[in-house]
Amino acid sequence: MLVNKYELVEDLKNGVVTVIFEKVDGTERTMRATLSDLYVPQVEPAMLSEYDGQVPKNAKQLNDNVQAVWDIDAGGWRSFRIDSVKQLLKE
Repeated sequence: MLVNKYELVEDLKNGVVTVIFEKVDGTERTMRATLSDLYVPQVEPAMLSEYDGQVPKNAKQLNDNVQAVWDIDAGGWRSFRIDSVKQLLKE
């Protein structure tokens, strides 16, 4: 399936999208994903200013072939390769 990443991101920002894709190990995965502020937990500004003594992690290199999303069912950030998408279903 040919996916337009910019349209996908807009759909994710506007609600929940069920993404069916093939994982790197070859298995199929179905994920209810979003980038909507209605579902993604917001970080309190006070939490950002606290330093816990850990060394900051290096920023991940941006990859246009991978999309990070909030997984509604798992309650955490996940990602998938755009070229592995088999089907998209808007809720």
